[in-house]
Amino acid sequence: MKKIIFLSIAVFYIQIFSYAQDTEQKAKDILSEISSQTSSYENMTFDFTLGIKSQDINEVQNGKAIISENNFYYQTTDREVISNGTSVWTYMKEDNECYIDDINDISEDLNPSEIMTIWEDNFKVNYIDEVTSNEQTLQRIKLYPIDVKNSKYHTVILKVNQAEKQVHSAIIKTKDGITLSFKIKDLLANQKIKENQFKWNPSLFPAVEEIDNR
Repeated sequence: MKKIIFLSIAVFYIQIFSYAQDTEQKAKDILSEISSQTSSYENMTFDFTLGIKSQDINEVQNGKAIISENNFYYQTTDREVISNGTSVWTYMKEDNECYIDDINDISEDLNPSEIMTIWEDNFKVNYIDEVTSNEQTLQRIKLYPIDVKNSKYHTVILKVNQAEKQVHSAIIKTKDGITLSFKIKDLLANQKIKENQFKWNPSLFPAVEEIDNR
C-alpha cells in the first residue's frame, strides 16, 4: 500500500514538473518570435497609455514613443525624454528644466523601449493562457526575476498579440509597491523619423535650465 502511494505521489510530481517545463518552453518560444520580429525593425513608433498606482499615486498618462535600437524618445503631458543609448535628457515642461543623466544611473525608471525586450534579461517566464480582447487573441505570459535581490520588479504579466508578434500590454509590479499598467496602441514599424530625433537640442527649448547629473 505504501509503495502504491509513493508511486502515485511520484507520478503526480513528474506531471507537475513536465507541465512547468512545457509552459516555460511555450513562453520562451512566443517571446523569441517577438524578439526576432522587433529586432528586424529599423524603428518603431506607437502611442501608449501608462497607469501608475501606489498608496500615494493613482494616475494615467498618455504618450507617444519612438524607438530605434538603443535610442528612444517619448513624451507625455508633463515631460519629454530623449536618449541616445548613453545619456538621457528629461525635460520637465512645467518647470522648464532638463535633467541630464547617464542611462545607467536611472535604472529605477521605466521607459517604453524596455517593454519591448523586458523578458530578455534576468527573467524566468511561464505561459499562462489566452484571452480575447476586441476580437484579438492575446497570450498571457508571467515573468519572474531570476536575481530577486537586485531586481526592481516583483512580477510582470505580458499580453502579446501572437498573430502580429507584438507586445500588446503589460502589468508590472515593483518591489516598492507600485503597479504600472502599460498599453501599446497603433504600433508602426520603419517610419521616417527626424535625423536628430534622439539628440537633445537646447535651441528648441528656450531658456531651459539644464541640470547635468553625469
